[in-house]
Amino acid sequence: MRILVLEDNVRLASGLKKILTKEGYAVDMLHDGADGIDVLDYQAYDLLLLDLGLPGIDGIDILKEVRKSNLNLPVIIISARHKLDQRILGFETGADDYIAKPFDLEEVVVRVRALLRRSQQKGQVSIQLGELIFNTTTRELTLKGERILLSKRELAVFEYLVSQVNIVISKENIADHIGNFDDGFSSHAIETYVSRLRKKLGTHVDIKTFPGLGYMLHTK
Repeated sequence: MRILVLEDNVRLASGLKKILTKEGYAVDMLHDGADGIDVLDYQAYDLLLLDLGLPGIDGIDILKEVRKSNLNLPVIIISARHKLDQRILGFETGADDYIAKPFDLEEVVVRVRALLRRSQQKGQVSIQLGELIFNTTTRELTLKGERILLSKRELAVFEYLVSQVNIVISKENIADHIGNFDDGFSSHAIETYVSRLRKKLGTHVDIKTFPGLGYMLHTK
């Protein structure tokens, strides 16, 4: 899952990026509203963390632009504007959640997990693939009650495939969702992670290869 942090406080933005990256998300961060509008025009994200007091373009105006072209992008406002009328404006403009500053970084992680779960899995907490169970809240994969340990990259690839089950996804698309600006992440690396997933999951999951097109997690 790829997240954009639009926050002008560099220290706070770096803290958010660090803790969310530790959770296995791909995170980009920008500090100017105009830069945010530009990148949202060409880069797909799974979630936006949006400060309102941004230089260049105010966060509310960014949210209005986002909702004109992308009704489904989950947006969490993180702002020092804590008064009731300001929170109401945020929700009415199209925010899915609103966190007033100051806040604990761990709270943001919990809110991000919950919102991504609702948006990607329609509120489904557990996804069962035969004897495999994937918990979308804890992001843990188990087989007959035993946890299967995946690296952050393997988990990111699996999580994206399971969110698009029975749909062919290109390597470029997968790489785009699990990498960030700083990674220099190549789509060719996806082959390696898919191969590792197949070895770890064996016959319990069916990841089909479509030459020239990509991969599909197949369920009957």
